[in-house]
Amino acid sequence: MTVMEDKLREALNAKANDINTYVWKGPKVNGVQEEIRLVDADFNQLQKFYNHCNEMLYNKDSKYPGRLTLLDIVQNQIQKCRAELLIRWLRSEKQYTTTKCLEDLRTIINNNKSELTQDVIKTYPIGNIMNGLPIEFEYVPVSYVLDACLDSLGVFDNSHLTLNFIVKMGLWFTPQEMQKDLYRKDPETGKAMNRLGIVIKELRLNPSISLRIDNTGLSYAEFRSMCRLKRDKYANLTSDQLRLLSNKVLYRFQDQCEKQAQQWQDKISEILKVSEAKGWDVTRNID
Repeated sequence: MTVMEDKLREALNAKANDINTYVWKGPKVNGVQEEIRLVDADFNQLQKFYNHCNEMLYNKDSKYPGRLTLLDIVQNQIQKCRAELLIRWLRSEKQYTTTKCLEDLRTIINNNKSELTQDVIKTYPIGNIMNGLPIEFEYVPVSYVLDACLDSLGVFDNSHLTLNFIVKMGLWFTPQEMQKDLYRKDPETGKAMNRLGIVIKELRLNPSISLRIDNTGLSYAEFRSMCRLKRDKYANLTSDQLRLLSNKVLYRFQDQCEKQAQQWQDKISEILKVSEAKGWDVTRNID
């Protein structure tokens, strides 16, 4: 660490701890976003900001879940996708039928009732019961495997995987897609047409959507699969969709949620620092 780097770090830390720099940004109205310094807010305003942050983190509403609530939802979705993939893998690779799997699991649970209670199997890894599983399946909870056997995993809710989120992941075409699937010649110039434009046309997307190339993005086939993803039973999703969701897309969404959650948690920290400096307790509701 150089002297200049030390000085910069000190300056950044000083700014981060200066309550006079903390700002609350309101919603945009007609393109204008109002701002207020937290030190200029009165008690009711600070408490309102504090409560809003908590709503954005912990709200249980199914339509507008808080970020931390949504993280739990997404983690459950990942495990349910893998539970469905597991029973398909057992059928195809081990000729182990769903019925036989269900019967064997129930026998094991009944023979170990004191250890494998209904609460325990909600988190107990299937890899502790079954040997030789691919590593991605080992930590699927036993309860989800039972549900998959019974076709009781329920419906995959894709409402949080918006088109905007999918688009922001970007596109990275495979050689096959570059050279064949998305290769078109302009009838007038004879030159290769823009492949992003072809994607928009093929998938009938709004022409105003701005697609971009990103080396961490989805292939065209993956992007098409996510654009066509509908709210449906896990059992009705294709194996490609289940793998893509559980191995890539839902993890990317988790990353986004974690960053958003951290922003709200940081804002709570700022509000509490200002509140403490003023001698207020905004965490306590006053009737």
